[in-house]
Amino acid sequence: MSIENDVYYNELFEEYSALLTDNKRDIFDMHYRLDLSLGEIAEIKGVTRQGVSDCIKSVKKQLEAFEEKLHFREKKNAVYRLIGGLSEENKDIGNEIEKILGE
Repeated sequence: MSIENDVYYNELFEEYSALLTDNKRDIFDMHYRLDLSLGEIAEIKGVTRQGVSDCIKSVKKQLEAFEEKLHFREKKNAVYRLIGGLSEENKDIGNEIEKILGE
């Protein structure tokens, strides 16, 4: 797993986690945000390591499908690029947009 991959899936998770089941959200969060191993998650959840691995793969596919259809991450990144290009006199506008986006 690369750091870029981790960042990508964490960004997708941030955007779409509410669309996942509680169990899938918990397992993905434990693995990617808490950095727990498959074995540790399996022990906590009372399932097999393979079950945890399958769940994580399934969540990744779901997150990718959500982004493919909705493009929230892509649009959010485009807005941040525009904010970064604002002149000093327009920085207040950029700050307000960031507040709206929840950043």
